[in-house]
Amino acid sequence: MRETPGSSQVPVAVTGSSIFGRFPKISSERTYNLYLTDEWLVNTSGYQRILEIFPTGEGRGIFNSIRGGFMLVVVNSSVYSISTVLGTTFIGNLATANGEVFIDENLNAQICIVDGFNAYIYNYSLGFPNLTVQVTTPLIPNYVVYHNTFFLFGNGINSGTGASWYAYSFATPTTISTSATNTFALQTKPDYPIAVVRLPGQAANVLVFGTSVCEVFTNVGGLQNYRRNNTINIDYGCVSVRTIATSDKYVAWLAENENNAPIILVYTGNGYQPISTDGIDHVLSNINFPAQSTAMFVRKDGHLFYQLTFYNPADNLTLTYDFTTEKFFDLTDHYENYHPARNYVYFNHKTYFVSLNNGSIYEDNTDFTTYNESIGSVDPTLNYVIPRARITNTIRLPDTARFIANSLVLMIDQGSDPNYIGLPEPISNIHAPPPAYIPRVDLAISQDEGITWSNYVSRNLNPIGYRRNQLTWERMGQSNSLTFKFRFWSTSSVIVNTCTLDIYA
Repeated sequence: MRETPGSSQVPVAVTGSSIFGRFPKISSERTYNLYLTDEWLVNTSGYQRILEIFPTGEGRGIFNSIRGGFMLVVVNSSVYSISTVLGTTFIGNLATANGEVFIDENLNAQICIVDGFNAYIYNYSLGFPNLTVQVTTPLIPNYVVYHNTFFLFGNGINSGTGASWYAYSFATPTTISTSATNTFALQTKPDYPIAVVRLPGQAANVLVFGTSVCEVFTNVGGLQNYRRNNTINIDYGCVSVRTIATSDKYVAWLAENENNAPIILVYTGNGYQPISTDGIDHVLSNINFPAQSTAMFVRKDGHLFYQLTFYNPADNLTLTYDFTTEKFFDLTDHYENYHPARNYVYFNHKTYFVSLNNGSIYEDNTDFTTYNESIGSVDPTLNYVIPRARITNTIRLPDTARFIANSLVLMIDQGSDPNYIGLPEPISNIHAPPPAYIPRVDLAISQDEGITWSNYVSRNLNPIGYRRNQLTWERMGQSNSLTFKFRFWSTSSVIVNTCTLDIYA
């Protein structure tokens, strides 16, 4: 980089996460559709629409049946099974047409679906489409999980009859049933048990969620199959059962109690801990419609992510927490709205999700570097650039004195985009008109901690084979604080490492 005599070089945190400082003066750092790996900033996965079930509506749930060898998908009110070659079979209709559903299966070829109104059983061993509504009075099934031969139901009733959660067992090929001895209640606080999940790595234990407390129950067999662990409870409940997600090691959810605003909690076998920062807690406390949410775990290239989405237009936010780096990042769709995924499954060696925005199934893959809404042959008008961006830390001198920003140098991988073939600038401008597609990096600067921004100044990236790895911007003027916003416009991978600012004080 060019160095002015008497100047100094200041590192700019271009490889960082979404900090969510409580105030912009503290931190404006945000990272959109990028994440950290080996101290490099790289692009998150793209997606490809692979099957349209309905042109409009809402994907409500997707489930990988390990024993059945198919996916079960709920779109609008319709339930379908999806084969390994993506063939569809209609199973039946639910009584509801929107909102998240919860799905699990037992060892008797029964798959249970809960829509917050009814529980339904589909038995795939019968050889024909069947979907049977279950009699669950006085329970309103709010959540379902399979555990040790039982379907365990959270209760959606928030009155006197909603004080119990239930364990249902196999009755006939198309029905399940319970008994008085399989009815249980929260005891630490006067609360309502809204969901039950298996505790990862603890074969006999489940975690029962209330609205202000959680308790651990153990499957002990006998007349009363579950017994509360009298020595353990979590003094937080769950804001919305739709934010609950489980992995091989963790249970995560949006938590609150009678004294505290929402936070993101994670439970492991050794207890629980909050993972949200003060800035994120402030964001969560201002969510208007927490029930219009969804959350899931997904593993990508060795990184485990907890992805939390609030899809009401008044909230319009997707956060993802990387357990590998212990950092938060922002995810969006191509319109820079919330990410459309609701529930990921790994099926037939691929990762799929249903969309919040339509009745389609998508494949998600880090080898995909666009958001592709076309099915089959690629339609360029439906193949969208992923809006990747990074807002850096704010550069200040220790005494907040003014300084002159001479040059900014960004190290970025380029010359690797297979969609950009030609000659680098300025040679291409001499011999031929520029190609229709040229990837680029846009830079805007802010002198007030990211509240207002300058116009963007662009630098085109090199065509394939020309691998010079630096981009430079010059003469950015005088200031006592500078924040940088990079936008990476490319249909290929984005790989960024260091950034340095040459300043003269």
